[in-house]
Amino acid sequence: MQSIDTITDFLTAAGHAAEQQQGSKGARFRIYDLSRRVQALGLADFAAIERNERPFPAPRQQHAWLGIVFWSEQQQNDPYIWFVKLPLDERSLFQHAARQHFLSIIVDALGTDLNSAPSAEQEKRLQDNPYVFQPDEARRAAFHALVRRDLGLPPSIYYEDAQSFFSQEDSPVEWESLGVQGIHDVIARLSHPDQPGQQLLHKRLAQDFLNWPGPIQQTLTEAMEHRQLPAALQNNLLAALEGMFEDALSDSHFALLRATSAQALSNRYQQLVLRLLKTYPNDTDLLLTIGARAWPALIDYGNLQLYLEQLATTSETIFIQAFRDLVMLPELRPLLLNILRKDDLSPVLQDAIQALIAHTRSGQ
Repeated sequence: MQSIDTITDFLTAAGHAAEQQQGSKGARFRIYDLSRRVQALGLADFAAIERNERPFPAPRQQHAWLGIVFWSEQQQNDPYIWFVKLPLDERSLFQHAARQHFLSIIVDALGTDLNSAPSAEQEKRLQDNPYVFQPDEARRAAFHALVRRDLGLPPSIYYEDAQSFFSQEDSPVEWESLGVQGIHDVIARLSHPDQPGQQLLHKRLAQDFLNWPGPIQQTLTEAMEHRQLPAALQNNLLAALEGMFEDALSDSHFALLRATSAQALSNRYQQLVLRLLKTYPNDTDLLLTIGARAWPALIDYGNLQLYLEQLATTSETIFIQAFRDLVMLPELRPLLLNILRKDDLSPVLQDAIQALIAHTRSGQ
């Protein structure tokens, strides 16, 4: 039996075991990142992360939050899923001891046989695993929508009503009857060639986004922030946000900022974040939203320094927690460490950084 040192080794060994048992293609698997955005992780990329050849790309709260999907040839329509939360070190690499502990629990409970449903006893042992977590409703819905799309499976039973509501101006479906999963299914398939009414769907999402009732707007926001939106839809939503800078900061600003945040690396989005910081300075909710949802826009050094200056005006606790979370992001880490070494910062930011250093040295 091959050595099992990583999650990739375990899932690969399970596939080989299935091939030997059944004489057919063995267990297959996919890895999804549920940390900040719900998105697939390439298997080669994940294997490299496990070998500590590269950091985990988008940690949240010093952890990697993973959805592990695997299935045998006979189980493709009903894959088995684990939600796993693994701690990372200060460089965003897997903590070896924690990952090996997780693997030892899995191997002890299942061996390498993933081709049959776990027994009640095995299931209990798996659920007692301290690394298992349950995603919130929005992440779970985004995850299931993406997995079913990626595996070529039909969307949920809630999809048809949601698709009808968003793509037909005279749809008979009432918004109160829409399911959260159905809305996520529609957004996950925005660029899918088989989704009917694409042109009208994109038009209605752009024109009516802010006119729909709050619960629908909220669910759309939670679905869109995980997806790369079609270019025309993205541009229309950004234009709507750019046209609101004369207004007081509102839920609509936050909804549009989050809905378009998967494009936060673009120059247009980075400029928009800069305008938001200048127009609505020192707003704690805005700062936390940018840090949690639009962090790639902070790769712009000017944006990052202004962001930290304003974050330092909130509270010592918020600054320290936000900084520690952001410094785990590989793109931001060198920029943040460079700022720590600067001696021309404003007094308020210098004080916040000194408090951060003091907390770090005291182990808090």
